[in-house]
Amino acid sequence: MAIKGSPSSASASASTAMLEFLGNSFNDKRDWSQLQPELLELILSKLSFVQIIHFKAVCSSWRSIAESYVSSSCYAPFPQTPWLLLPPNQECDTDTRCFFSLEDEKVYQIKNMGNQFGNDAWCVGSSHGWLLLLDDKAKPFLLNPFSQVRIQMPTIENFINELFGSKFIRELRKFFHTKAVLLSDPSRDKNYGVVVIFGYYSRLAFWAKGDSAWTVLDGASEGYSDIICCNDLLYALTLDNSIEVWDFHTSLPIKRREIPRKMVEATEFYFKGSHSKQSYLVESSGELLLVMRYLGNSVDQESQPFYEPDLLNDVDPPPLLCPYQTLMFHVHKLDSNEQKWVEVDNLKNEALFLGGNHSMSLSAQEFSGFEKNCIYFTDDYWELMNEGDLYGGHDLGKFSLEDKTVKPFYDCDLARIDPPPFWIVPNPW
Repeated sequence: MAIKGSPSSASASASTAMLEFLGNSFNDKRDWSQLQPELLELILSKLSFVQIIHFKAVCSSWRSIAESYVSSSCYAPFPQTPWLLLPPNQECDTDTRCFFSLEDEKVYQIKNMGNQFGNDAWCVGSSHGWLLLLDDKAKPFLLNPFSQVRIQMPTIENFINELFGSKFIRELRKFFHTKAVLLSDPSRDKNYGVVVIFGYYSRLAFWAKGDSAWTVLDGASEGYSDIICCNDLLYALTLDNSIEVWDFHTSLPIKRREIPRKMVEATEFYFKGSHSKQSYLVESSGELLLVMRYLGNSVDQESQPFYEPDLLNDVDPPPLLCPYQTLMFHVHKLDSNEQKWVEVDNLKNEALFLGGNHSMSLSAQEFSGFEKNCIYFTDDYWELMNEGDLYGGHDLGKFSLEDKTVKPFYDCDLARIDPPPFWIVPNPW
């Protein structure tokens, strides 16, 4: 696996500065390549994934020690700052994939990956450093893009039956699989499983390693909008904002309990015009959060929502409409005692990462490259994204809960980004 990084303006962390010092010291008479492996392993234990990449680039002996260390049982990877999986770069060959690192604001090009993704693969989930993708016939597979390990899974027959063998399966797969999450890391757990939201009625299906078919779960009649794995349990958010808690440690999945829908104690975000709302579950510092994302289906050049029927009225000059755009988030936490949602106006040191990925929360004190009290989001508006070819995948940014504004964290225009960017936590071994 060859990795190439672009220039960065980000300041170096203490660990990176240490690596630079050691690397630059090759100019003196000391032979730094002969440092004791124990010392180098101690350094490696303190480094992030980006810093390990820099470490491996110092010399062949350091590279060998790093690869040996991270593949050993003593290596315990800690959570990493997520990377943004980008669509293939037209300037690169077809076997290269690009990733944007928030930690050092670099775009890394990873070569020899195109054959692992296959032709026209569509991502429907990301967790534990793995992607769940569908090929052009909607056959699912897991892929770790860093280790380049691929795991084929059986087709969800119920999904295929719903489409009645439609010739449009290549297009329909893009919004008939809403989200998929891994219950554990296949790199470290031989008994891993996958849960996916699929189909016309947004049902749940479960597959465990070794199963010949998927099991459709008998749950909510209204369907589901989001799923997360927390404390070895699956939390499933229904379309009416109630929550089901599923246990997969038994021979058959069991719904242990249900948290009924309660009135959200917050003022809903309304604005003139057509708008949409998406809901997410996130575990943050031991608490369960419900995040509401509000999108304007049409906005003007000032990112203000516009009511399209006004075009029929006397509007002079008529506005230049832009594609759908995220305008606001509301965050609520679950009050376990009262069993109701309470509004949260400050995430403190936490930042949330939302989109088609397994939703996550990270501390800005423990990780670098992002701001606290913010929500970093990518485009997962599957249905509207596929209504036309002009735009889609473009709706990504950073929302500050402090000043209620949306700002970019990665430069892109409003043109179509296909496939859309996806958060993934590096898990290379």
